[in-house]
Amino acid sequence: MAADRLAGVSADPDASLLGRTPGLDEAHYEHDGLITKHAVRAVVLAALRPLPGQLLWDLGAGAGSVGIEWCRTDPRCRAFGVESRPGRAARARINAARLTLPGQLEVVDGTLDEVIESLPRPDAIFIGGGLTEELAQRCLALLGAKDRLVATAVTLEAELVLSHLHMHCGGELLRISVETADRIGPLHGWAPARTITLWAVAAGSGDTPAGAPTTTLRGR
Repeated sequence: MAADRLAGVSADPDASLLGRTPGLDEAHYEHDGLITKHAVRAVVLAALRPLPGQLLWDLGAGAGSVGIEWCRTDPRCRAFGVESRPGRAARARINAARLTLPGQLEVVDGTLDEVIESLPRPDAIFIGGGLTEELAQRCLALLGAKDRLVATAVTLEAELVLSHLHMHCGGELLRISVETADRIGPLHGWAPARTITLWAVAAGSGDTPAGAPTTTLRGR
């Protein structure tokens, strides 16, 4: 893990040092550069709306940051993080051990298709990697009437999937653009991060647009 960004805080499992508000700086996580940035993470958690005792699936967990911050909102919250890449799964476990209470976040190795049928039914699902229409529809079918699904996209291909899902299933579709101040030689300027597209829907919210199909989408 020599190339990893090493975590700046060794341990805060009970949220007594950093608090429970989502959006911890990336410096508090071990990661390989692919991590949901802290400003976007705060928006994602707001869309997921964690409540005490609820369970999250964090699919394509990466460094585990969304599942970890879901758990940190309340000690009774739990999460399963699914990650197919062993190195990232290992980092997620390290981050969970440092930033959540024992047993709050379990990281599961394997592909999404292999794993999700064996997990306990969630109250909310976040798809941060491996997004397809088929996966989103499978997740929606597993959720109860008041449960939430949130997915993010950074590529044009994944953005098209979210756009299609929004047209057929309703919910909220938004783009998040974040810029941070950085140096330009001796001066300073704005450095934009990649724009993130976010789709959030309540499984039984009645958000489906009038006249839109309500049946399962077929893959294209």
